[in-house]
Amino acid sequence: MNSVAKNILQNVLIAMKNIKNTITIFIILATISSCSEKQDNFSTHDWILHYYEFNEDYSSSTSHQRILFKNDSIVCISKITGETTRFPLIKKDSLIIFKELYTIGGKGETKKDTIVTDTLLYDFKNIFNKPLLFIKPLNSEYFNVLTSSKDNIQIEESNNFLSITNFKIGGFEIGDSISIDSLNNVKDADNYGVKNLLIANPKNNDNIELEIIDKKYIYSIKQRNIEKSQTENIAKIINEKINIIPDTINQTQPFYLNGFQWSHNGIDIKLENNNMYQHYMDIVHETKGNGILSIARQTAALKLANESSEQSSYYELEYNNSILQEILRTISTRKTQSSIIE
Repeated sequence: MNSVAKNILQNVLIAMKNIKNTITIFIILATISSCSEKQDNFSTHDWILHYYEFNEDYSSSTSHQRILFKNDSIVCISKITGETTRFPLIKKDSLIIFKELYTIGGKGETKKDTIVTDTLLYDFKNIFNKPLLFIKPLNSEYFNVLTSSKDNIQIEESNNFLSITNFKIGGFEIGDSISIDSLNNVKDADNYGVKNLLIANPKNNDNIELEIIDKKYIYSIKQRNIEKSQTENIAKIINEKINIIPDTINQTQPFYLNGFQWSHNGIDIKLENNNMYQHYMDIVHETKGNGILSIARQTAALKLANESSEQSSYYELEYNNSILQEILRTISTRKTQSSIIE
C-alpha cells in the first residue's frame, strides 16, 4: 500500500472512533483498497518487441524478440558492448516519454552509443484473446505491436489512437480461428513477404477463398461469383461502416477491371468485375486481315469470349485489413508453412 493510501487509512481509523454507521465505513475501506490495488500495465507486465534483423546487403533477415518495457522502464541494449541499460518511463495522458540508447555509425565507421529522448503514443488492447501494446511515433501512421510475456494477464484497455473495424464476409472475419481440417483445396499462398500462409476454400462454399496464417487464423477473405444486383447493398454497407466514398475502378485496357475500392484506417476492400469477355471480343475486332493466322486468332478469341461470357458478369469481393494482419503476423510463429509437407 502506498504512502497516500496509508495516510487515508489512518484518517479513516480515527474517524471510526466517532462514526457508528458501519456501512459507511465499509464503503470507505473498499474504496481505499480499490485505489491502492489499481494496476498499471507498464509497471506490472513485461512487453516484448518483435523485429527483424537484416544482413549487410539486406538479402535475408531473421526474426527476433526481446523485452522492451519492464517495470515502468525501457530496456536498451548496446550493440557495441551488449550491456543492458534501463531508463524510466514518463507517462502523460496517451504518451510515454523516455530516454533511449542508440548505437550509431554506418558500415566502415566507428560505432558509438548515444542517448536520445523519444515520445510515443501508446494503446493497450485485448485482441484475438491476447493482451497487446501498440506504440507509434507522433504524426506517423506506422506502429509496432508488442506482446506480453504471459497471455493470461488482465490489462486495463485504453483508447488513445487505435481504432479497428472488421467485416464479416461469408460468415468469416479476419482473425477468426479455423481448423485446417474444415477446408478444401489447401495450397501454398503466393505471398513473398509472409511465408506461413496457405489458401483454401471452406468445405461448404467454393465461392469463398481464405488465406490462413499458421494453419489456424483467417488472414484475408475473398468471395467470388457475386451478382451485379448484389453489389449495391454491399457498397452501402461498407460506406456506412467506415463512412467514406470509395474510389471508382474504371475499365481500361489491358486490365478490363471495373468496380470500387475502399481504403481507410488499414482497411482495403475491392469489389471488382473482371470483364474478360470484353477483352477477347476486343481482340476479335482489332484483328485485321483475312489470312490464316488472322482468322485463327479471331476464332480462338471468339471461343474464349464465349467461354468467359457468364463468368464476366460476376463480381469479386476482396478484403484485407493491415492492422489486424500486422497483429496476426506478430503473434504467429513465423515458421514457413507448406500444404504438402509438415
